[in-house]
Amino acid sequence: MKKLKLTKEEKNILNLIESGKLNVVKKKNITLYSKIAKSTILKNRIMTINFHIVTIFPEAVRPYMDASILGRAQEAKHISVSYYDPRELSGNKWGKVDDRPYAGGPGMVMTAEPMLRTLEKIAKSIARKKNTKTKVILFAPGGKQFTNAYAKALVTKYTDIVLISGRYEGIDARVKKIFKAEEVSVGPFVLTGGEVPAMVVVDACARQIEGVLGAHESLEESRTASPEMYTRPEILVWKGKKYKAPKVLLGGDHKKIEEWRKGKIK
Repeated sequence: MKKLKLTKEEKNILNLIESGKLNVVKKKNITLYSKIAKSTILKNRIMTINFHIVTIFPEAVRPYMDASILGRAQEAKHISVSYYDPRELSGNKWGKVDDRPYAGGPGMVMTAEPMLRTLEKIAKSIARKKNTKTKVILFAPGGKQFTNAYAKALVTKYTDIVLISGRYEGIDARVKKIFKAEEVSVGPFVLTGGEVPAMVVVDACARQIEGVLGAHESLEESRTASPEMYTRPEILVWKGKKYKAPKVLLGGDHKKIEEWRKGKIK
């Protein structure tokens, strides 16, 4: 396994991407990102990106991960997905991993010890490998906004990504402190658990790994994507009314097609 090495320029670009100061979706930055995407950090990478999902409901996550593109990505060794259920390390015969919050409040809080034992187990498994770099993420509504730029940075800088999927009213805050986890949010809303965010992160990250989509150029963010897409038939008849695909898309004039697509972007 080759060790990841970055030039000074590549480090600067990655820092800009991770901080959000470089928006790779904007056309003026596509060339800049393409340059680093073709650099030694991706060319020389022969390793699998390992996702470690901590959840008390692994059965809710596994079917999505094993289907379609993500399933093929695992078969091709582009990614690996492992599951860890804190209930297995609860330390009690009931598998209890929650308790009432101090000072009162609604709901229950996931206790620290089962989570810490689980994260320690993951850390030990990673430590047995060479040339690893780990990122621990804890999902929270008020965390750092997850974006495509953040996904690119994750798969470029880290070999192992630990995703902590909380439940109930959250996880004892000491877990975040001990394992230096970064709080991340997938959107301005509240979900019943961190399983859906974990699936979002794995999906978005996997797409950034060369070979997962078949052709890396198929990434929508690397080209002008229109909010309106059409396919056959050219004329759709529905309930007696005809709906036609735009003529500009049928003419083969790529310049006009590009202008049309840009005009559709609000």
